[in-house]
Amino acid sequence: MQTNYKQRFTNENNNGRKQSSKIKIGDIFSLKINALGPKKIGLVELNNGLTLLVPNANLGDIVKVKLEKIISLPLKTKKTKNQPKYALGSVVQVLKKANMSKVVSSVQLVSESTVPNEPLKSKILNEVEIGKILDLTIKRKGPKNSGLVPISDNFTIIVPNTKVGDTVKIQITKIKPTYAFGKIVSLSRSFASASSLREPNKPSKKGLPSGKKRNKNQTYNILIPSNAKSVANFFVFKLNGNLLFVKKSLGIQLGDSAKILIIRNREKFAIAKVLKVNPISNFKNDLIVKNQIKKMIESGIHYGERAIRCNANMRSYIWLRKKGRNKNRPFLKRGRHVINLLKTRLCLKKAFIQLSKYAYLGQTFLFVGTKKPAASLIARTAVLSQTAFFVNSRWLGGMLTNWKTILKSISQIRPILKEKQKVIHNLLEKRQKIKERLFNKVNLLRKKSRKLMIKGKKLIQQLQKNPNYFINKSQQLMKLKRLFLMQTKNLMGNYSNIFIKQEKILNVTKLLKEKENQLMQQKIFLKNMMQNDKNTLISFKKLFLIGQELMQLKKETNESGNILWAVSYEKFNQILEGKAVSSENPKQSIVPSPSTEILYQILSTMKIKLDPLEMSYNKIANICTHSFGIKEQSQIAKGAKMNTSKSPNTTKNLIISKLLDKFTLYLPFIKNYMHLLIQRLQNCNFIYEKFNQDLQQIREKLNDFSKFTNKIQQVTNNIQSQFLQQIFLFNKLNQKLRRLSSEQRLLKFLPKLRFLPTTKNKMYERVELLMKKFVDPRMNYPMDQIYDQKLRLTSKKIAATRKQKWQRLEKYFGGVTQMSKMSKAQISNNVAIIVGQQEEMNAVRECKKLGIKMFTIIDTNCNPKLSDHVIPANDDSRTSIQYILGQMLTSIRFAQKLRRKVALKKSLLFL
Repeated sequence: MQTNYKQRFTNENNNGRKQSSKIKIGDIFSLKINALGPKKIGLVELNNGLTLLVPNANLGDIVKVKLEKIISLPLKTKKTKNQPKYALGSVVQVLKKANMSKVVSSVQLVSESTVPNEPLKSKILNEVEIGKILDLTIKRKGPKNSGLVPISDNFTIIVPNTKVGDTVKIQITKIKPTYAFGKIVSLSRSFASASSLREPNKPSKKGLPSGKKRNKNQTYNILIPSNAKSVANFFVFKLNGNLLFVKKSLGIQLGDSAKILIIRNREKFAIAKVLKVNPISNFKNDLIVKNQIKKMIESGIHYGERAIRCNANMRSYIWLRKKGRNKNRPFLKRGRHVINLLKTRLCLKKAFIQLSKYAYLGQTFLFVGTKKPAASLIARTAVLSQTAFFVNSRWLGGMLTNWKTILKSISQIRPILKEKQKVIHNLLEKRQKIKERLFNKVNLLRKKSRKLMIKGKKLIQQLQKNPNYFINKSQQLMKLKRLFLMQTKNLMGNYSNIFIKQEKILNVTKLLKEKENQLMQQKIFLKNMMQNDKNTLISFKKLFLIGQELMQLKKETNESGNILWAVSYEKFNQILEGKAVSSENPKQSIVPSPSTEILYQILSTMKIKLDPLEMSYNKIANICTHSFGIKEQSQIAKGAKMNTSKSPNTTKNLIISKLLDKFTLYLPFIKNYMHLLIQRLQNCNFIYEKFNQDLQQIREKLNDFSKFTNKIQQVTNNIQSQFLQQIFLFNKLNQKLRRLSSEQRLLKFLPKLRFLPTTKNKMYERVELLMKKFVDPRMNYPMDQIYDQKLRLTSKKIAATRKQKWQRLEKYFGGVTQMSKMSKAQISNNVAIIVGQQEEMNAVRECKKLGIKMFTIIDTNCNPKLSDHVIPANDDSRTSIQYILGQMLTSIRFAQKLRRKVALKKSLLFL
């Protein structure tokens, strides 16, 4: 390593700088510590631009250092392109220690005699060290607004941003063999020191003194701050710690620079009046004017012609020196005059106002400019202004004065130009759309690249703070993702279990409802059956009563010795038909027959089998469909009694139908059947009550299940809400992961990414370049086809000559063809805009002859007296001509638009 060191580093300077620039990590070399930084870090500046940092080093030591690391730090300023680089080294061996007694003796302070008012602790300082705080008074003025405090003949402390006489408290930041740097901790400025720097009558640009040293009737130059308060008729603001009241006069405003006079002086404030307001101060604070001047400088309007070619009449428009020996002499830059842009701005303002007036009055414009930089711009501006003509190739003599001859030439090419104008119009529209689309894309890419660069810078800063930023963040996000997945899995398991339970409960409730329906149907059926049995029992009771009455009648007839005759239904009817029987044979009595309905019931009862267990319910229901009337039953019983009661002692014949006689035999069956019905009703009542109990139990169970299902529904809803929240958080986590991966991709792509903070004008230029290189070659310009169609019937020789002639006429008169409709008086009413007076002297003379108003862009070699409205500017630069013509076009189009609006309103008013 030492042999390599001898080869790479040949000789050392006294300052410890190396001659070679090839340094590798791990190299060992010897050097001298020539500066000391904070925390006792030695600093050595090498010839290759590196600053070597050596920790735990003393000033003046010669040490052997091993190179550990090379560090590059980002710049805060944008002026320098190369970033400062630092190298870190470690001390391997101390070859020679510095004599500290000399250093200590050179930095001792004796401040008692110099600053009598300082405290005792700052009178004598034994040693200057990094980070030590000192109380000092600035003795001398240093470079770049710094103050110097000489400690001894060979040692000085440099304090930036201080003045002579300031008492400061500083902290030592850097030490070198003969001087040290200090950082201000606190500052107290004396008014005496501030006033001693300037003469009493000489104005000060940096402010005025305060306190007792602020003399009355003295003048100062000050700048009224934009945040000053307005109180009554004064501007009030703090200056050097004291209040200053400036009286509002001479139209002074916030931000203006003015010359003031102190009229009243007090210890803590002063009152001043304005003597003079700087005329340029408004310009400095007016952003619009600032931007205008800046754009003019960027466009190169201020460059004039060479000093040899200067016209004497242009002296008032060029920049003159205001100070020094060459006062009131022209300012030259590379042998050229510099145009005063403030006067150019005023001339432009007046010209634009006058142009707007002419455009509002409906006048037409003639643009003239045959220079190469101006030719295309002249044509473009004239076409876009709509009511303008142009000459951009050559001004032929007599173009305006000999108008009749020019009209003959124009008439030859007028039909061709009409067709060309249509084609050009369509092509220009198409080209403009492509251009706008390109510019929008470029602007969008610019914005995106800017955002990406800002993000990239933030990421780099974050990675410098934490190199494992991506690893830690990705690990955290993956842990969260796993946690979310486990939680969602548990939620899904709980949800599936609850869903199974819910399904089971639904099935059970379904079965219970089916059972409830069945029981309800059985209950209704049983209820109907019981009702039928009750009706049957009632009807049987009534029949049993009839049977008992008949049995009683038969018994009474047997006991009384009467004869009971049972007669068939037909004979019985015959007996009834014979009404005289009862009168002729009074010993005979007839038991009347019941109604047909009762007879039908008796017959149906007699048809029933004796075995009641074999009777079906349908037969019982059929039997019970009809019921006996109470009136009919009472009539039968009364009729029988009446017949027996008439002759109790005499023997009489009692006639009865065989049906009723047989019916009495069925009374025991009816009795048994009634007992059977009663038992059956009792059993049915028992079953009915049991049905009610079962139904009550089923309904209670259904209520319990419904409550349980409601609880389960609440739980499921809660789980669903948790699940939705988990999904939302999971999506956010995925977004963070995607953002992290995009940040990683951005860091990989960042070295290839370029963001150019270009202006809009440059962007327009680049888009125009793209249009010329790629778009315009692909666009079809079928101009030659127009000539070919016109000359297709002629010979080749005649066609070639005519085509050449038409092209020449089109070149010279293409911009003034529309003027063929105008009379000579109308042509004289035109407004001429001329670029380059020296080249267009024929046009100037003809315009003068016809009395046409002229707006001329004049350079330093032109005569402003030949023009009505002059615009002092560079007429050789394309950018300057483009800027001026663009502003002119804006004012003309605005005035034309205003004219159309006013005409429309007038027409509406007349209507």
